[in-house]
Amino acid sequence: MKRWSASNSELSLLCRPYKIFLFRTILSQEPLTLYWLFRPISEASFTDERMPARLAFESKLMTATPSTELLTRPSSTIPTELFFRYLLPVILVHALSVLAAFPMFFSWTGLIVCLVGIHLFGQAITMGYHRLLTHRSFEVPRWFEWTLVTLALCCLQDSPARWVATHRMHHAHSDEGEDPHSPLVDFLWGHMGWLFLRNHDLTHVSNYSRYARDTLQDPFYFWLERNPIAPIFFYFGQCVPYFAIPMGLSWFFGASIADAALFATSVTIWGVFLRTVLVWHITWSVNSLTHMFGYRSHETGENSRNNWLVALIAAGEGWHNNHHQDPSCCTVQHRWWEFDLTYWEIRGLQCLGIVRNITPRRDERVRRAVSARTTESIAQTVAK
Repeated sequence: MKRWSASNSELSLLCRPYKIFLFRTILSQEPLTLYWLFRPISEASFTDERMPARLAFESKLMTATPSTELLTRPSSTIPTELFFRYLLPVILVHALSVLAAFPMFFSWTGLIVCLVGIHLFGQAITMGYHRLLTHRSFEVPRWFEWTLVTLALCCLQDSPARWVATHRMHHAHSDEGEDPHSPLVDFLWGHMGWLFLRNHDLTHVSNYSRYARDTLQDPFYFWLERNPIAPIFFYFGQCVPYFAIPMGLSWFFGASIADAALFATSVTIWGVFLRTVLVWHITWSVNSLTHMFGYRSHETGENSRNNWLVALIAAGEGWHNNHHQDPSCCTVQHRWWEFDLTYWEIRGLQCLGIVRNITPRRDERVRRAVSARTTESIAQTVAK
């Protein structure tokens, strides 16, 4: 069968009313969607009514022992077909980050900007792309969501719709043959190798239709898909303020043009290129290390694990087995010592009035759903 990628006209089809998609899906008996529609109250999500695209991409609700059998690369990838749109920027940014090893480009300001940027831009991925856009575990105003997405674009980790579709596909087929980045193929593949071979399933229009239709309802994200080169401009565009502001301030306080330019170059290398590489590998470690090393608290039917080191550097994302057990929950902190920094930052934003409707753990959602149905039943009985 001939494969084809999502063009502008094809992506336009994805913005038809969701009811059309739902009707067609029911007719085609999509098992995941039917499961979401008719699952029992004991597994109902307290927030499903605000998240139609959550469907059942959250997790494989299985109790089977996780497989440790080695996998082959997804059949939709061709070993000889390199994906240069990813490969070339990754090579270039890694090469530029190596300049940070030269003493002439070191500055304490650059180091501080780098460390602050790792957390700030890393949270744009963790909080923005992952917990907000992919799992819809809380709600924010549109301006704040777009702010997170803009910062995420400055990490050069793909467009929102493609990131969401890839991650939901991972949850639907975790550590199976269709998983885009299972480390059961090999560690390097799960960490970053999967990015460099073209996976036709990830660019096929049906992948967007099934996994990211809700994301493409947003005009900004739809525009980004129609202009795939746009993330590159967002990324390298940030170099302008990173260079201009330090140079201007340094020159204003008496430095020569040459010294100011060298200082600005240092801040740019450390604050943009090295920071990007470190955020990349932190994110990729969640895909690789937390499916290979660590302990398991829940039987989730795949090989996810809780890894304290990844949790430390990834602001809580390393408690990955907890996440796979309840993906739509806003927190992955299931024990007091499994500290989830991202969750507490989200709670802080809730105190500021920015975040609302935080999705609690599954047992609490079930309790609320049962309570709501009981109250409704009593009200109907009294009305009669």
